[in-house]
Amino acid sequence: MGRLHKRQDVMRRIFTGSLAGLSLAVPAMAQETLVLEEIIVTAQKRAEKLQEVPVSVTAFSAGMVEDAGIKTAEDFLSLTPNIRMVQSFTVGNSFVTVRGISQINNNDPSVAVVVDGVPQANQKQLSQQFFDIERIEVLKGPQGALYGRNSIGGAINIITRQPKDRMEGSAELGYGNGDSWSATAAIGGPVVKDKLLFRAAASYQDSDGLITNSFLDRKADFYQDKTGRLQGTWLAAEDISVDARASLSRTEGGAVLYSQFGTTGLSNATHIKPTENVLGESQRDMDDLSLKVDWDFGAATLTAITAYSTVKESYRGDLDFSSARVLGQGQDLDVDMLSQEVRLTSPNDQPFRWIGGAYYLHTDRALRTTVFLDNNGTIAGFTPLVVFGDETNDNDAYAVFGQGAFDVTQKLELSAALRYDSDQRQQTDLLRNNAVREKTFRKWQPKFTAKYQWTDAVMSYATFSTGFRSGGFNAPTVNPAIFAKETTTNYEAGFKATMADGRVVLNGSAFRTKLRNAQIFKVDLTAGAQIIDNIRRATLTGLELELQARLALGWDLFGGLGITDSEIRDFDGTAAYRGNQLPSNTKATLNVGSQYSFDITDSLGGLLRFDIDHRGKQYYTADNIDFRKSVTLIDLRAGLTYGDWSLTAYVRNLTDKQYFAEYADAKWSGSATGQDLGQLSRPRSYGVTAKARF
Repeated sequence: MGRLHKRQDVMRRIFTGSLAGLSLAVPAMAQETLVLEEIIVTAQKRAEKLQEVPVSVTAFSAGMVEDAGIKTAEDFLSLTPNIRMVQSFTVGNSFVTVRGISQINNNDPSVAVVVDGVPQANQKQLSQQFFDIERIEVLKGPQGALYGRNSIGGAINIITRQPKDRMEGSAELGYGNGDSWSATAAIGGPVVKDKLLFRAAASYQDSDGLITNSFLDRKADFYQDKTGRLQGTWLAAEDISVDARASLSRTEGGAVLYSQFGTTGLSNATHIKPTENVLGESQRDMDDLSLKVDWDFGAATLTAITAYSTVKESYRGDLDFSSARVLGQGQDLDVDMLSQEVRLTSPNDQPFRWIGGAYYLHTDRALRTTVFLDNNGTIAGFTPLVVFGDETNDNDAYAVFGQGAFDVTQKLELSAALRYDSDQRQQTDLLRNNAVREKTFRKWQPKFTAKYQWTDAVMSYATFSTGFRSGGFNAPTVNPAIFAKETTTNYEAGFKATMADGRVVLNGSAFRTKLRNAQIFKVDLTAGAQIIDNIRRATLTGLELELQARLALGWDLFGGLGITDSEIRDFDGTAAYRGNQLPSNTKATLNVGSQYSFDITDSLGGLLRFDIDHRGKQYYTADNIDFRKSVTLIDLRAGLTYGDWSLTAYVRNLTDKQYFAEYADAKWSGSATGQDLGQLSRPRSYGVTAKARF
């Protein structure tokens, strides 16, 4: 049983690793020394110390997910330099911008998202509830060599709590303004000791909403989510383990809650509430099944991951965005994804370490877009007027990849990685005699890194890396009918330093990225089409700094600074918009916070925490006419712990800042009324949660 015990020890170190990033502090009531913890991450698909990984990584341990009150992707991305997320339009729609590279409508993600080793190939899968989480890792910069297509901006690894060989569980209940209820529960342990383990977790969220439709005098951002997850681990033999995972999610809520304010520009549009005569609705269903097999046969570990996922989303809402009873809109999306990954990973304790593997993804995607007549101001009264688009897509993606790292000396490590991606796309236009279009988008993605360990506490690195986001099809009647693949070439240098006898950690990086065929979104209302187009050339230049310091026993200070200056070099072959910022780019982000954990009595503990999130100027379109001014958000948390019980009160957006999280100028959005549109950010929210562990 020697190897089994060794494997369990490695898994225990991986899955119970504490803070793996530098934006947050360590868990409350767990700070027993003045030395910051040594962190293990799996950013490069093998277990490594954070301070020795030559990648810009921010990560969050299970304790920090709890202490920061992280429930959604937007929560942890707001604590990560140079990356921000906006959720709008439907319950599943989200836009992630990392280092100036953005997610857009109806397209592949800008960052690769991986949950328990399974890639989430559709961008609708990121905006989910996060519960029973062991660790979250955020990698910035192109990660194509290991993560493949759609990791053009970075990658997000989400690791849920894994089954253990002892019985344990938790339950949490929360209530907040907007008549918001939340409940989560988890339980896990052995079915057969040291042989068969399980873990089950569930989450329920329900809220009336916080944003008022002023015409209907009703909340427009109502929300309900029900998610369940079941995991099992079978230790089949001394060196073989089998992990199975199933999850189901049902989400519904508001949609198309846009404010309309003429063409006066964003500077005159603050605090305008939606006035639509139809209360929009959306619904998303997600199901996931996966099976992972690990076989350690000494010379290497063979890992095989098979996964099947479905995403279905539909929405209905106002199209004239006003109190008039004119038009409605709707879209129905149905996606099935089947993937298989196989890889071999060498042991860590060798001067030459390597990974090699192959990946396959098959996607069936159907999308139907409809304009409705608004007969009586309700979705039930909608009748179809015209179907603007009805298509099916049959896509096959193939990849092979490899990485090798060699210790040239005890201080110098050189590594190289290479991946080849082929994305074969086929579209059938159901409106035009089942016309079929086919195209394959291919890309080699190399990566080279040199790392130098100056001392045990100081490391620096330099990296050349590449990224790739596949192209695709627009409607056959618009120009361009096909949008090009997007590629990046990234040059980066960074350092990681541990100082003051382990009480201070400072990490930093600087980068310059060349971006070709950046994908942007616009609407052509005359053609009834949503269009993805390309910006031919742009550059991104920036830096990141992350700091964590233990000021005293139980008292931590932490923060992160990100700067990204983007420049359009060639928009469309003309001088148009040359020198402008890229759409959705935020030039600067700054998060600063502190957490104090303390003993009130021998059995009663306390926690005080604040987080400040400063978001610099953000540009919405390539003409840079409309932009959001800088905004600063403040969150507060205070808690009590008594044994296995805890009670926490929180306030998000303490000063009730309101701004437009998403903005669409009529020139780019194809607004039916010719007016600009925007979605308000969430106002101040507050509440209390109680949690018990057993």
